[in-house]
Amino acid sequence: MFRRPLRLLSGLMASLSAFASVTGVDAQPMSSGFVLKLDGQLGEGRLSATALPAFGRAWMVEGHTEEQTTLIGDAEVRRAGSVIRGDRITYTPSTDELVATGNVRVTREGNVFTGPALRLRIDANEGTFTSPDYYLALQGGGRGHAERIDFLGPGRVLAARSTFTTCGPETPDWQISTRALFIDQDADQGVGRNALLTFKGTPLLASPYLTFSLGNERKSGFLTPSFGVTSRSGVDLMVPFYWNIAHDTDATLYPRVSTRRGAQLGGEIRYLRPGFSGDTRFEANPYDLESGMSRHFWHTRHSFSNIAGWGGGWDMRGVSDDRYFVDYSRSIVTSADRILPRVVSVSRGLGEDWSLSVSVQRFQSILDARPGPYEREPQVTARWLARDRGGFDMTGLFGVTQFRAPDGIRPSGTRAVANPSVAWPIRRPGWFVVPKAGVHATSYQINTPDGRDYGLDRSVPTVSLDSGLLFERPVSFAGRDLTQTLEPRLFYVRTPFREQNAFPVFDTAPADFNFAQLFSENTFIGNDRIADVNQMTAAAISRLIDPATGVEGIRFATGFRSYFSDQQVAIPGVAPRTDRRSDLLFAAAGPLGSHWTLDTGLQYSMATTVMPRFSVVGRYLPPDGRILNAGLRYRREQLGQVDVSTRWPIMNGWNSLVRLNYSFLAEGFDPVSQVQNSRGFVESLAGFEYTASCWALRVLTQQFRTAANARTTAFFLQLELNGVGTIGQNPFQVLQRNIPGYRLPQGTLDPGSRYFGYE
Repeated sequence: MFRRPLRLLSGLMASLSAFASVTGVDAQPMSSGFVLKLDGQLGEGRLSATALPAFGRAWMVEGHTEEQTTLIGDAEVRRAGSVIRGDRITYTPSTDELVATGNVRVTREGNVFTGPALRLRIDANEGTFTSPDYYLALQGGGRGHAERIDFLGPGRVLAARSTFTTCGPETPDWQISTRALFIDQDADQGVGRNALLTFKGTPLLASPYLTFSLGNERKSGFLTPSFGVTSRSGVDLMVPFYWNIAHDTDATLYPRVSTRRGAQLGGEIRYLRPGFSGDTRFEANPYDLESGMSRHFWHTRHSFSNIAGWGGGWDMRGVSDDRYFVDYSRSIVTSADRILPRVVSVSRGLGEDWSLSVSVQRFQSILDARPGPYEREPQVTARWLARDRGGFDMTGLFGVTQFRAPDGIRPSGTRAVANPSVAWPIRRPGWFVVPKAGVHATSYQINTPDGRDYGLDRSVPTVSLDSGLLFERPVSFAGRDLTQTLEPRLFYVRTPFREQNAFPVFDTAPADFNFAQLFSENTFIGNDRIADVNQMTAAAISRLIDPATGVEGIRFATGFRSYFSDQQVAIPGVAPRTDRRSDLLFAAAGPLGSHWTLDTGLQYSMATTVMPRFSVVGRYLPPDGRILNAGLRYRREQLGQVDVSTRWPIMNGWNSLVRLNYSFLAEGFDPVSQVQNSRGFVESLAGFEYTASCWALRVLTQQFRTAANARTTAFFLQLELNGVGTIGQNPFQVLQRNIPGYRLPQGTLDPGSRYFGYE
């Protein structure tokens, strides 16, 4: 713990040591041939101090050059970007000793150190700085005081009873103090003794001994403990340990103890190497106090590239039991997981136009997701893409997949697919036409649970014609000169009917009706059903564009389909379409001015004059940190929610943090959590945030649904110390997800130029 503040403290020692290595007053006179060279910019490169001259000034200079030189009255010595000032500066060549007394001030690379007296043997880098105060401008504006700093030789410094804070000099709200701090630049490490963090005069954390790296390199050690409270785990304490295994590999172990679940060990190992990378995370509880059994979770990912031309990897997850996410999740996103994929895949290019991929996909299905989807063992796919071959674009998908039913009740089998197509795009300024033709050929070999084997074949041609126009005109809107576009589009598709009721459904479902799907050729997702269609899609988009920058403002879109025949191909359990017109889609999105944006869409049934789906979301996001999001979303028998979230000032640094997601639908299933809908709050969050000049406090409580008739309540308390880190459980990801647009009001600033505060 405290690795960052002590690293900042080490900046004090490093700067003073560097000053010692470049300071001297035995300047050599410049030759008569010395000529200044003009430079177009001030470079950031650090100059070597070897043989560089030193410059001094004062109200009075006395002594002998070879014996002793004393600068008296507003004395100053400069060399290689370092400056030392004092009421009196004396240099003795015979002992190589510099002594500065009275209002001593040392500046180097933007850092400032002041004290009553400095004594330094320059070549030996040995000496003492008495009672210095310091300000580290390039290390987050940290400041502090040391009782004494001893220079013990080149690159070795000892500070006695030093302090550090990023607060103002008058009674800092928080402070880190050490009894002794030893810096060894040659070994690139520091050692602290008796480090103590106090906040508002109250001790919070302490460590009797610690080591840390002087640079930005990672170093093994314990991290700041975190704690939290949830209704599922009780009071939770975690003490992470970081292990820097190598420059490209590290691991974090996080032992955790909770009052309701007992002792738990979690960990994560990461690696990032040329050609491959990945991470593995696990959590294990040998004896859950609530359930009385062993429970665990694991997730491993790996990716590689260019191994004999192949690339790929794996992504696999698993849990010990159905209710692991219900009991251990800290957000509604992870608690909604029901199907955990386990995928291994490889792919490579085959010449200019072809690519090949091979994958194996299994699942662990839990709770209401059982028995789960079909597993692919394996899937081999070849893709062909040839652009502009004599004016034609040619594509093709060819694949073979072995499907396995995890329950052993449904039929399994092998499916081979060939789907080539050719298009002739004609694109001109202001219009385009794209005729296209293709065929979808499929062959099945089915294995039934009762031991019967049989084959099925199908071949379905498809033709389509896509066309569009583009109109532009200048307009004036809200006092601004803009360009308005009108982009009508027509898309015709014809696919004849083929009887497909005998074919299995391995991985196919009806496509969602939206703007992206309006221009697809098949109304099903997957290869088990090819819809018979004879339809025309009509759509139009209008945009407002800033002609000077090309930035798009408000966008309007509308579209619908006309069907010239009834649909005959269907999926079991889903009735085929009989309407001759689709629902009408409408959408509008863009900025409204005064930091407001709007995103709205609706689906209107022209047959029944009802709206099966609509949404409207408004956001207010000014640069001062205020946030207001308000939305209404409805999808028949799936979703009906009012969602409001805000970060809003209350008074004098206090901000409220609120998110309320209320469901007014009592039928169907929530599409995210898959929990049966009921009226009430799906997720709620309430708390506050206080920001001071050098610290911030966040306190909030969150509640969300995890399963039918099950909820989790979590409590977060976090103290953030600017330039140092945080204490408590970090709610940042929770706030980002619950309050879109949330960003930290404070944070570590990027280091500025070393010429900041140049003297």
